[in-house]
Amino acid sequence: MTVPTDSTRAYNDQALRFQSSWGSADIIRGADGPVIGTVGWFRDFDVQKLVESSPRAVAEAKEFQSNNFRGSLVSAIGATTLAVGVVLASNSSNSASTPILIIGGAGAIGWGLQHINAGYASLSKALWWYNHDTSGH
Repeated sequence: MTVPTDSTRAYNDQALRFQSSWGSADIIRGADGPVIGTVGWFRDFDVQKLVESSPRAVAEAKEFQSNNFRGSLVSAIGATTLAVGVVLASNSSNSASTPILIIGGAGAIGWGLQHINAGYASLSKALWWYNHDTSGH
């Protein structure tokens, strides 16, 4: 006698999700499962390999990786530029470059964070497609 598989239980144990916290996200397997990787600022977990069984998920994972790296890099450069501008301003350096550094740094941070946000949207889609394609739908 064959016992039918409980597909809900299998899904609850195997589906991927992420939980974000302060610029990074833990990728978790199952409702209460283990953390299988962490992504975020300059973290290099291979999401593409994790979701390789779903071509649509791989495409979204590539988009995540691209946006996350670009956003992290530009945000870090922007934060450094902003900090230099603030230090120069606090040292009473009446240089014409000080406001340019502050404004440019803040703009770079904003641009970078926008790309990081787009990356997390792609990560969400990658995990959704993986879950969809591996659950038999």
